This record gives sequence, structure tokens and C-alpha cells, in this order.
Amino acid sequence: MKYQMLIELQVVGPLDDLDEVSDRLADALYELHDVIDPDLSTNLKTGRLDVTMIVDVATLEEALRKTLAATRAAVHATGGSTPDWDQMFREVGTQARELTDA
Repeated sequence: MKYQMLIELQVVGPLDDLDEVSDRLADALYELHDVIDPDLSTNLKTGRLDVTMIVDVATLEEALRKTLAATRAAVHATGGSTPDWDQMFREVGTQARELTDA
């Protein structure tokens, strides 16, 4: 089953270098394996990052886990850190849509 996923992240702290950081994060997302069509959009004024990708897994729960893991891997690839990542899940917005083979 393929799911189109959206992860909404909010940057906390100064946004001065967000343009450069989001460019590096987008590059890291594009280099991910085992996800389809990853993309990133950034609001430089508010610090909101929207990560989208398609994952091919059996369940919605697996889709969420895979998308969060891929996003976290991309953040780490840019030199970013994710302290307290597991505790922040309630603050991360997600949307999922099951794709049909049409």
C-alpha cells in the first residue's frame, strides 16, 4: 500500500539561517532511499517546514514510522540534532492519504 505523507515541523529558535538549513535538508531528503518523491517546503518567516513523501508499507502506522524515521535521518545528515524527538511527536503534525494504483 502506498501512502502520501506530510510531516509539519516547527523550527524553534532563530530563523536567520533557515534558508541555508532548509536547502541542506531538502538535499538530504532527495538522497533518501526507500521513500518516493520526497520534498520540502519552508516558510522562512514562521519557521514551518513541511516534509512530504510517499512510502510503500502495509499499514498507516508503518507509514508514519517510516516517514518520521526518514525525516529524522535527513535532519541528522545535515548536522542537525533531534533531542527529545520521541517526546515531541505530539507537537508534530501529520497528514496521510492512501494512494490507489490508477
